Formats: sequence, structure tokens, C-alpha cells
Amino acid sequence: MISLRSELSSSRSQQRAGVLRWIFAFILCLAAFSAMSPAALGGNRCKDRCNDTYKVEKNLCKSIPLKHERHTCEDAAKRAKNNCKHRCR
Repeated sequence: MISLRSELSSSRSQQRAGVLRWIFAFILCLAAFSAMSPAALGGNRCKDRCNDTYKVEKNLCKSIPLKHERHTCEDAAKRAKNNCKHRCR
């Protein structure tokens, strides 16, 4: 009886080890794919921040009802973005 139990426990431990290997391989693959995302491959955080700020300002400008003032606001936002990008270099 004792040998039967030891055989069962050893086969279960082998199954567990196999499952753990598969889980580890899966997690390793996920990490590799997440490292290859477009944001991680390249990009400049400073310029991305400038672009995000510009998008927010431009959306605020779109809420201005008068066309001339809206265009003035959008031009000012564009100049601010260019100045911000200039400081990044």
C-alpha cells in the first residue's frame, strides 16, 4: 500500500511540475509580447506629453463658439506644442 501511494504522489508531483512549467512559459511569452508594444519600442516621453497637452487644449478650443477666437486658440495651442517639443531636444 505504501508503494502505491508513493507512486500516486510522484505522478501528481510530476503533473504539477509540468503544469508549472507551462504556466511559466506562458507568462514569459506574455512578458515578451508586452515588451514589444509600440509604446515600449520607441517614443519620447517628453514629446508624448507635449502631444497629449496639445490634444487637451485643442479639445477645449473646439468648445469656443466664435470661429475667429476658436482658430486663435488652436493656433496658440499649436505654438505651445511646438515650444514644448523644442525644449525636449
